[in-house]
Amino acid sequence: MPQLIEYVSISKTGFEKDMEDTYSVTDTHAAVIDGATNVSGQLIAGKTPGQHAAQLIKQTIESLQGPETIEDIITQINDSYALFYRDYQLTEVIKTKPFLRPSATMALYSAYARKIWLIGDCQCYVNGQHYQHGKEVDAVTSQARRLLVEAELAKGKSVADIIASDTSFEMIKPLIQAQYVFTNQLPSKPFSYEVINGDPLYIESFQVIDVPVGITSLALASDGYPHIFATLTETESHLKHVLQRDPLCIYDNVSVRGVTNGKISYDDRTYIHVRIPPFC
Repeated sequence: MPQLIEYVSISKTGFEKDMEDTYSVTDTHAAVIDGATNVSGQLIAGKTPGQHAAQLIKQTIESLQGPETIEDIITQINDSYALFYRDYQLTEVIKTKPFLRPSATMALYSAYARKIWLIGDCQCYVNGQHYQHGKEVDAVTSQARRLLVEAELAKGKSVADIIASDTSFEMIKPLIQAQYVFTNQLPSKPFSYEVINGDPLYIESFQVIDVPVGITSLALASDGYPHIFATLTETESHLKHVLQRDPLCIYDNVSVRGVTNGKISYDDRTYIHVRIPPFC
């Protein structure tokens, strides 16, 4: 039975209403779920698409009995998506505007299978090792933003100027919206990446980590951390150090956003440290 030892879940703005991450710890599973950032500016019933996605997935995780395979879990999540799209009359809309789709990534631990599945770019720390399942499209968009910010610096703007007013994310939004056409394609396709959005998924694209017998704890997190460690203190300390050194997120932690425009971090962040039984 997983037991929560410590956690944090904070939005990039510092306001709970903006949070698109969530987490769940049940008798059989532990999960961190990262709802995709809203790049459409549109809300669905007062919530962002990423907030809806995170809650749909959380509710499914909390309904699981334990023995379900990852295929079973994805099927149940997708069934919830189908109902959501029907209820909000989005089935046709998302075919032409895929960036409107509620989507999320997830790090999921199953006590029954004694495995962690990384679906998308969430991360975990177990048995002394850090694992993260990154994607190439993020590298492309992050480097595009870096170019824009570097250009502003080269033209004479100061770091403080850009921290106060950073337009780079708005400028790369078309790139981020365009990347949605690559979701859940064959893993061999250029720029393909997996998200949980109601589509069928290629299970072979997930990163799977076996949790060895004898391990008594693990950590799961969203990609709001550049790197995670065995404890929350270590993880938060590393984040603080990186952001102090590179608040624009263009050198040490190249990202599609910086700690700018009044934000407290470059992304929402969630970290859970979970105790698990050593032999089951």
